[in-house]
Amino acid sequence: MLDAIREIGLYAIKEEGKSIDDPLAILVKSPANNATRNVMFIVIDRNGEDFVYRGIDIEEYSSDNILRYCYKKGSPHGTDLTPTSMITNVESTFEKVKILPWFKNQKDEFLRKIGNCLRENREKIIADLKQSYSRENNIISLKIDGKYVGDYEIFRNILIEKAAKKFYYTPSFSPANRVSRSQNQICSICNQRKDTVFGFVNTFKFYTVDKPGFVSGGFQQRYAWKNFPVCLNCALTLEAGKAYLGKFMNFSFYGFNYLVIPEFLSEVDETTRKDIFKKIERQRNPEFRTVEIRRLTTDENEILDLMSKQKNFLNLNFMFYDVPRGYDGTVFNILLYIEDILPSRLKYLFDKKEEVDSIGIFKECMVPISEKQAKKSGYKPLEFNFGVLRRFVPRVTFLNIVDRIFTGKPVDYDFLMQFIMHEIRAEFINDHPTRVSTLSGFMLLNYLYRLGLITCNDGEGDMKSNEKGGIFEKATSDEQSGIGVRIDSFFREFDEFFGSDAKKAIFLEGVLAQKLLNIQYQERGATPFRAKLKGLNLNEKQIKKLLPEIQNKLEEYGKNYYRTLESVISRYFISAGNDWGLSSDDISFYFVLGMNLSHMFRTDNNDDGGGEARNE
Repeated sequence: MLDAIREIGLYAIKEEGKSIDDPLAILVKSPANNATRNVMFIVIDRNGEDFVYRGIDIEEYSSDNILRYCYKKGSPHGTDLTPTSMITNVESTFEKVKILPWFKNQKDEFLRKIGNCLRENREKIIADLKQSYSRENNIISLKIDGKYVGDYEIFRNILIEKAAKKFYYTPSFSPANRVSRSQNQICSICNQRKDTVFGFVNTFKFYTVDKPGFVSGGFQQRYAWKNFPVCLNCALTLEAGKAYLGKFMNFSFYGFNYLVIPEFLSEVDETTRKDIFKKIERQRNPEFRTVEIRRLTTDENEILDLMSKQKNFLNLNFMFYDVPRGYDGTVFNILLYIEDILPSRLKYLFDKKEEVDSIGIFKECMVPISEKQAKKSGYKPLEFNFGVLRRFVPRVTFLNIVDRIFTGKPVDYDFLMQFIMHEIRAEFINDHPTRVSTLSGFMLLNYLYRLGLITCNDGEGDMKSNEKGGIFEKATSDEQSGIGVRIDSFFREFDEFFGSDAKKAIFLEGVLAQKLLNIQYQERGATPFRAKLKGLNLNEKQIKKLLPEIQNKLEEYGKNYYRTLESVISRYFISAGNDWGLSSDDISFYFVLGMNLSHMFRTDNNDDGGGEARNE
């Protein structure tokens, strides 16, 4: 991973017109914002052994002078790395936070005398700054003998030293262990001998030395450089790589964040690498999007479709993380790291998504369009993305299954079914629609099955309606030409999920139950038979008991238009025998799936129970 981040950093540094051999150019940043037009300089000149204050000089801001401004942001509540700062409040910026405090306790004679001059003329400088300040003059710096801060080697060296300090110093250890660096050692990143290497380089906080077991050399943090020696140039390159990733390859993922980290094969030339990075940068800019992209998430900036179209000359690494204090904060928790995913694997994931999305029952299931996603309201067909999975499973389980999907590891069918039914039961018990959640669960199972990650075709030796000698061989003409054809067609389409006649019987009984509920609602404005469904906690005994109860209720209403369907269900029950070996979750899922697809199995023109299901 570090090699990949370093390559990204090298690209980013070069694109900025900088060189890895010039740490200062990498470190300094523009102090300007969109409102900046000018820079206010506090002008001081030598006068013998001391300095005198000459006034305030205002110059037009120029990006060509960034090195000369020598700006590098420091602590939000303390000084910046040099006496060049952005102005928040003129008096506070100069006197209390940024400029004067920077010169406090300076031991160098040159710097000490500058600080004395500023302090002695404090009131005059503040008055002149206030008179000169405007929103366009929001940078403050020094001009010493007509030169900028960055023209002096002492300021340049201080900036580099202060910026490098975080790579070798930490105040959280004992005084003897707060510094870890060594001279004339081999850097573990570039494999070159360098004048100085550091021991506390931790780009993504994945490497820790705060526990004795992680440190060689007698468990003393000052020897951490022996574990992971990194030179300044490589440390800055890793930082540049991290910044580039945060800007262009940082995405949201259903309550998580993740980075896509491309890692090129060694033989890939620089032109090809640059081309890939440029494509990624354009992808993040809506103005450059000429075609609608396919997505596996709801992040409109997602680049997975783009990467799936590349050749297998690179691997993709996915880092899922949590940053409670921001991307550049002190805490960076890596939750999951998936490595070595080829573009062809991503293409396979998209191909299977398209197969599932094209299935009729999912295309007909309309779900609301998120305004945040599409900047409009309305409905669209149900489509697979990782949000379908996130709907059912908790955070830790979600990431575990995401890992398995990307890497092609099996997913436990029964374990997943528990979560699917937990969601559906909660909706059913609270009398909420279950159509979308049920079809989303079935879509998820279809997707995982097509990826080869779950197996759900059980019931070996059972009679199957799509085989010669099946359930409809001696069926009536109505069964052979009417509802029987629709049933047979459905089970053929989803044969992998209906490998046993028990599952077929359960599903069709769900269809019949929903037709009864629809009739009840039409007749009474209520559905009291729902209480018989046990909150969708059904077992084999209860399922078998339900069929005659449903038949009796239909007869009571004088609307039993489903005798053919009832006959088919009975035959499947007989064929299935006893001791199905199905869990309550499995039985309940197939039953509620039948309920939510009941409209597909109309019997004849008198079928008043084939409309929209009340619990959908």
